[in-house]
Amino acid sequence: MFERYKAKIEAYCREAGIEIPVGFSRHSAGRYAAIDLESSPPKLVATTWLKHEEAVYYLVNLAEGRRTKILDFKDRCELSFNGKTSLLQGDPF
Repeated sequence: MFERYKAKIEAYCREAGIEIPVGFSRHSAGRYAAIDLESSPPKLVATTWLKHEEAVYYLVNLAEGRRTKILDFKDRCELSFNGKTSLLQGDPF
């Protein structure tokens, strides 16, 4: 299952011109991935998450104030943060 997400994330990043950090290959990939939009070019965050709550924690504590895109590679949609404790399903990709 984890390798399936890894391949999907890498393919998406290659097609979209998103940089994949070396650290991404060190861990199993979860369904939720973050893209740092303030990097030039945009850069995949090396850590991915299996749980919705883990992605929210990242946004609240580690990416606060940065433009970040969260993608759900299971449901193939972009997620938006409601500013509190939830990610809301957005447009498909």
